[in-house]
Amino acid sequence: MSKQEEALQKPPHLEDIDPNGPKAHNQGLKLVSRSTYVKEKALEVLFLVCACVAVLAVLLIFAFTVYKAGPVLTNIGLGDFFGLEWAPSDGEYGITALLVGSIIVTAGALVLGVPLAIGCAVYLTEIANKRVSGIVSSAVDLLAGVPSVIYGFFGLVILRPLIADLTGGLGFGALTAWLVLAIMIVPTITTLTMDALKSIPMGIREASYSMGATKWQTIYKVVLPAAKLGIVNAVVLGMGRAIGETMAVLMVVGNAPVIPDSVSSPISTLTSQIALDMGYSSGLHRAALFGMGVVLFIISAGLVGVVRLISRPREAKVDTKAIAEDRARKEAETKATPVELATEGPDLTTAQLESAVAEQETSRKRIKRLLASGNQAKVSKNATNKGMVGVFTAAGWVTAVVLVLIILFVAVNGLPVMSLDFIFGWPEGVNAEGGIFPTIVSTLYVTALAMLICTPVAVLAAVYLAEYAKQGRLVNFIRYATDTLASVPSIVMGLFGFALFVEACGFGLSMLSAALALALMMLPIVMRTTEEAIRAVPRYIRWGAYGLGATKWQVVSRVVLPSAFPRIATGIVLAIGRAVGETAVVLYTMGQAINLPITPLDSGRPMTIHLYLLANDGINMQAAYGTALLLMLMILAFNLFARYLSRKSAEKSGGK
Repeated sequence: MSKQEEALQKPPHLEDIDPNGPKAHNQGLKLVSRSTYVKEKALEVLFLVCACVAVLAVLLIFAFTVYKAGPVLTNIGLGDFFGLEWAPSDGEYGITALLVGSIIVTAGALVLGVPLAIGCAVYLTEIANKRVSGIVSSAVDLLAGVPSVIYGFFGLVILRPLIADLTGGLGFGALTAWLVLAIMIVPTITTLTMDALKSIPMGIREASYSMGATKWQTIYKVVLPAAKLGIVNAVVLGMGRAIGETMAVLMVVGNAPVIPDSVSSPISTLTSQIALDMGYSSGLHRAALFGMGVVLFIISAGLVGVVRLISRPREAKVDTKAIAEDRARKEAETKATPVELATEGPDLTTAQLESAVAEQETSRKRIKRLLASGNQAKVSKNATNKGMVGVFTAAGWVTAVVLVLIILFVAVNGLPVMSLDFIFGWPEGVNAEGGIFPTIVSTLYVTALAMLICTPVAVLAAVYLAEYAKQGRLVNFIRYATDTLASVPSIVMGLFGFALFVEACGFGLSMLSAALALALMMLPIVMRTTEEAIRAVPRYIRWGAYGLGATKWQVVSRVVLPSAFPRIATGIVLAIGRAVGETAVVLYTMGQAINLPITPLDSGRPMTIHLYLLANDGINMQAAYGTALLLMLMILAFNLFARYLSRKSAEKSGGK
């Protein structure tokens, strides 16, 4: 084959055809002017700076929380800090009971939520037809968009009385928190598990069925083992969500900082105690709360590290004896294949042997071996298949039913209070009567400001990671920092926002302080979706643009970003929905005063805080129901709009 024919078959590398790339510059090719080359390099530096914002944010969060927690080391001591007694009024700052409470609540939520989530994911990817899968998947996505304060409201009003009747207590405690948190983590684990299952090639399933395996055998012995790394990642991230949850837990655990006697006894967690005490704390008491924030940050960063470690590709262990026996058998049966010839010889390396076996062992043989290695069923395999398929189907529909129950609960109680006076009216009395118009304005104001701050930085950072960055330690650290920023508990982000923006920067309790904290929370979401959208743009579009003499920034700005815009918009809309439903971040950065904000330095009360105060005080439950309904409708509207953009983008790509 000639070099020209080979060049036609092998696509060019972008660095080879980029007119302002390093190869063209090093070879002295004047494809662009000196000023254009300098401008391109300056833009690349700008994109790198934007990508490093996530790193800077993580470092600042850790630095400010540690600085504010300094008296824990100097005045309290680590021994007393990890003591059993939490009684700030008596000078006792032990957090062990709170840490145990967090572990109990998280463990129980995982025990209840993980089987339901994995079962739902298996049902949607392996059992349900396309139409049913679309309906239940939509339910899962909508369940993920419900604000945590509404989950807490649901647990406080519906689940708590049921648990109280069942146990004979007040209904506050670990059991109620388990149910609430299990519902909350199901969407996260289900979505990530579905992604892992969908990544398994269909040929493996078809080979399993051709061996006579039932659907349950294929799922249990083939699909789930193949996707186990993705499933473990999903469970770890769900655990991070559970241990960092604040408002929903605060409303149902009872907030008693003791080690509980039973699952129905009131307890407290690190997050709930921070939210409960922060408003009136000072001195060592406040330092201890920031110390809890440091503990939560270390836990979340550690979980991200575990996920990245699990996800790192490993070299498979090779059984050289089995390889030799397999070679001998094949040589006896037939002539050597090209693969075997390539691996013959006295100096075979482990990589060569592994490659040979991987090519020799087909999907059907591997699946046949997996099926044969399982224990013989004691009952009919058809009966087992029907039973397990029924279990997975039940898991999928339970998830959808839970969403319907939450929506009906809020809608039935909230619709009677919904009116134009309620939506556009002003609060009266002790802010528990009248309308909620100022809270709506405050919510939309701070969300829009956060979006304006976050979007440019996140998009440019994603451009750097997708188009400019080369794999190395810096890029790996940026990705680790981004994942860590995404997993930081919202209450820790609220503490950081209070320490940096409210106090250090002097912005006070204002729209600006809350918007900056929310922007950092939105940043990883927009970065991740934008990077994926940019990478999904076909490479040949870039080749054509470079062939016409375009510079890298011209290709990115005029070709890549417009092509990826629908998916980028989807990520932005999802981030907006997350910001609208956030409670803990704005709790200590925005204030609680009923006010119609005009400038970014004005304070206000968002809808989530208004709902929490109404529900927790129990002054006007009708207004709480109405606020919850309106808030949930706003969140659902954002999520439905994001799904619409995603579907349109998929249709456009399919059309091309």
